[in-house]
Amino acid sequence: IASTINPQVGDTIIEIGPGHGELTEEVRIQNLESRIIAIEKDEQLAQQLKEKYRNNQNIEIISGDALKIIPSIIQDTKYKILNTSYKVIGNIPYYLTGFLLRTLLELEQPPKEMVFTIQKEVAERIVARPPHMNLLAVSVQYFGTPELLFTIPKSDFNPPPKIDSATIKITLHKTLPPQGERESFFTLIKAGFKHPRKLLINNLSEYLP
Repeated sequence: IASTINPQVGDTIIEIGPGHGELTEEVRIQNLESRIIAIEKDEQLAQQLKEKYRNNQNIEIISGDALKIIPSIIQDTKYKILNTSYKVIGNIPYYLTGFLLRTLLELEQPPKEMVFTIQKEVAERIVARPPHMNLLAVSVQYFGTPELLFTIPKSDFNPPPKIDSATIKITLHKTLPPQGERESFFTLIKAGFKHPRKLLINNLSEYLP
């Protein structure tokens, strides 16, 4: 997982939910000169990581909710992320997948690359092609190219969950659509997918002016 984000000198990598820091450490080893900003919601785990990396100037641990913090730190001149090609990585809570991806993709400056471990079935939907795409797949592929890198069986976890996992990588297009076009696009596809079993024309006529 760490190698797929391909840390380079000068890279800023935002990690969501580092937990005990296993992935954080592997990313650090990949390139000692890259910068890691790890956001951990659990205060106790965050304090443990702050203690572990207290002498490492390239690793910063932030305690809080990544969904609320990421938009603010990108704009904050203290972190020097604005107008850079930052990356995001994480083993994220499965129930957050859709909301997290939409939050990141709809940022004024979304990340260059994202690597996440998520529920296998959701990963398969994200990389699906027509006619098997859902709202999340269309949203992701509007901004970038998703790849399903590998699956992780539930037996590899302790305690084992009820479902298998998969790691995906999303590489954003070099040229992103302008903000105004994005708003129109999402208005359109949300209307189109409102009732998937209805005829498309009925959804569009009902939910669009």
